Amino acid sequence: MHLLISLFLFFLHLMASQTDAARSAGQTSQILQYDDGTFIENISILPSGHLLLVTLKFPDLLVLDPTAAEPTAKTVVTLPGVSTLAGLTPIGPGLYAVSGGNHTSFSFEKGSMKVFVVSLKQSAEDPSSIEGTVVKTIPVVDTSMLNGMAAVPHQPHIILSHDSIQGRLFHVNTQTEEVGVASTDPVFGRDNNTLVPLGANGIKTRGDYVYFTNSAQGIFARFRLDEKGYPTGAVETIAQLDKPITMGNAYDDFAFDREGNAYVTLHPSTVTKITPDGKQSTFAGGDNSTTFQHPTSAVLANDGKSIYVCTGGNYTSGSGGGQVVQVGI
Repeated sequence: MHLLISLFLFFLHLMASQTDAARSAGQTSQILQYDDGTFIENISILPSGHLLLVTLKFPDLLVLDPTAAEPTAKTVVTLPGVSTLAGLTPIGPGLYAVSGGNHTSFSFEKGSMKVFVVSLKQSAEDPSSIEGTVVKTIPVVDTSMLNGMAAVPHQPHIILSHDSIQGRLFHVNTQTEEVGVASTDPVFGRDNNTLVPLGANGIKTRGDYVYFTNSAQGIFARFRLDEKGYPTGAVETIAQLDKPITMGNAYDDFAFDREGNAYVTLHPSTVTKITPDGKQSTFAGGDNSTTFQHPTSAVLANDGKSIYVCTGGNYTSGSGGGQVVQVGI
């Protein structure tokens, strides 16, 4: 009798777990929304689970505790000599690279772009207490944009970032401060699309590959890196949008889960899932959804069970600012 009861309770627990898992996949929960038109451009995550945010409104590196009763983004450090920020990536324990410049419409003033190396110190007693210090500033003068940013595997002090305006891939060594163009392959450009002002956009590394989106060309693709962080071999297109590429149908940045699925933000209101073999489907939001208001980037939660998506908000109508939305996977 006792065995039968134990088996019955086990199967009830198993069914409940499966139901919870099914319910959580694609389920969304808004963590934060600005009401002042703040456009959140990029997002990263700390070992503590706190989120780092950068915006196209001010030059502050922000931190957000998504588990707080009333989550509020707080300034960690203000980066000097720029009006707004763009790219963000970890480059070592407690070190982050952040790009910024003087922002104009869908661009930056040429000569104003910089890569900052920021040191973050988080209190063990109070994880919400985080101090940021700018330890290095690297000018990148020959560009009007550094959009998206990724550290090179095995050499994370080297970062790659897209010049989305001129279709170039920049290579920046944050130790030696050497700046160069790694590639001008046409796959990074706009391919004469006058409806979308940005070419190559989001960028992440996984294994020996760099994965990226191109907003104007509507592709999600990858290429191999050599040991010095330069492209080698041909670019492989993994997935492509099947509708006309406009500002109402354009890839932005993305995040990977632990199985290699990509969750790509798609303007104006969708998170698209792309499997390693290139199959894509709407994962959250959708054409008529109000859940995401111009999603811009995403990051995987430390437990691997959800992603955090940031958005620009309804910047065209001014009816709502940037969001942070958690999505179960």
